[in-house]
Amino acid sequence: MPVIKTRSRQRNAIAGGSMEAAADLGVLFGCHSGICGKCATRVLSGLGNLSAPTEQEAAMGLEPGCRLMCQCRIHKGTVKLDLE
Repeated sequence: MPVIKTRSRQRNAIAGGSMEAAADLGVLFGCHSGICGKCATRVLSGLGNLSAPTEQEAAMGLEPGCRLMCQCRIHKGTVKLDLE
């Protein structure tokens, strides 16, 4: 079962599920469609456990290691987010 973690908390996720489940851990969401950038979050580890970046993310010009959580799906393993 995939796991989403921060430095002090974690949450189980559904394989192939949206990273919007990370809202419980403190990720802030706005538009949910990859336009506003409010959910841009640095991924500390587990980038390879997420879906490939979307066109919306490419257009946003995010720093390396950052992803839009509204655009990601977690497939396996653990993804650690920089939220604290």
